[in-house]
Order: sequence, then structure tokens, then C-alpha cells
Amino acid sequence: MSDATSPAAGSFSPEERLDVLESEGVISVDGDRVTLTLEFESTRGIYHDSYADVDEAEYHESVADVFDLESAADAADRVSELDVTREAFATFLTLRSAVDGDYTHSELTRMARMAAELGPSTPVPSAVEHLDDDSYEAFVADEDRAVVTVWKLFCDPCEAMKQDLDAVLAAFPDDAPVGGVDGEQCPEFCRDAGINAAPGIVLFDDGEPVETITGRTDPEPLADRVAEVYGL
Repeated sequence: MSDATSPAAGSFSPEERLDVLESEGVISVDGDRVTLTLEFESTRGIYHDSYADVDEAEYHESVADVFDLESAADAADRVSELDVTREAFATFLTLRSAVDGDYTHSELTRMARMAAELGPSTPVPSAVEHLDDDSYEAFVADEDRAVVTVWKLFCDPCEAMKQDLDAVLAAFPDDAPVGGVDGEQCPEFCRDAGINAAPGIVLFDDGEPVETITGRTDPEPLADRVAEVYGL
């Protein structure tokens, strides 16, 4: 490793961090297009799944252990102060396991933040309206019928269902707008709709959920179920 990207060189510039991330196999650079490698994303998904559903106490214990903090309470304060999401923590752990250089926690944190920004910010596909816990009630209340889909990051069934997204959307009535939520960021919606897995589909009628469908669903049986629920 050259002096410019060596840990002994001190704090890296953003350009040097990109060079390190590319040399360590974290990102792929194709002209002006910079993306995370499939290998890094796959490993990040494993770390993410390991911490996505653990309780707050265990999560804070893990943060304290990784960052050499005195207690889980200290970790909880740091997580709150810096808004350290579980996705960001998973990205840090993935980066730490992926790189060979002897980087400081500070530099790993900066590079993990950069890597996280290169990844998808939301699992909700752009073809549907992005909703959250503050907006979904108004979305479904304004329509006779409405559909809200539920997605999660690092979710293989979600990605598989997105491959058929045009056909999935065609299964819904033309007069029913379709929205989408990030299942991990919208606990209120998931609780109210009874959603405990992704991908998920919630059919609303007059502002109330009338059918919940979870798991990857092929477009044809989905269309049959939608027609049955809405009496089409």
C-alpha cells in the first residue's frame, strides 16, 4: 500500500478513501459510476440480518464491545447522539471484516459512512410512492381503494419480487394508488397492518386494511386474490 493510502499517512481525503475502498474490493468504479460490489453487499446483508431484530440492550452491548465503550449505557448514549442506525453498524462491521489494512476506528467509520451512502437509501422501488409512518394514513384515507407495499433492505424475496414489479403493479385496480414503505423504518404501519415479513402487500378499502399478503407472490395468483378481495 502506498504512503498516500497507508494508515500511517493520517486522515485520508475523500479521494483517498475511495481509492482504499476500491483497492479493498468494497466498491466498483466504472467511469463516473461507483457502486458497492456484490460480495460486499452480500456480507453486509448477513451482518444486517444478525442485528436487525435483536433487542436494544443486545444491540447496545454489541456497539459497546466493538467500539471499546465502558458500558451498554454509554453505547446507547452514543447511538442516540450520532444516530447510529443498525444498517450503519452492519456496514462498519462488514468493512472491518473486508479490509486488510490496519485502519483506525476513526478511518473505518468514515469509510463505512461513505460505503453506506453508496448503497441504496431505501428498499422502496421508485415506481411506487414512498410512504412512512407519518404519511401512510393520509395516503389511504384519500382513496376508496389503496395499496401499500412493504419492502426491506437485504431481502432476497423482495429483490426477486421487484424483478416482476410491472406485472405485480398490474395486478392492482387502476383506481387504486400504490405506495411503499420501508418495513424496518415504519414500525407503526407494520403493527397497524399486521405485517411481520417482507415483501408484504396491504389492500385498503375506505381507509381500512382488508387483506394482508406476505412473502414473494407471483403476479397471477396475486391478481386473482386482489380481484376476490375487491369484488372485481
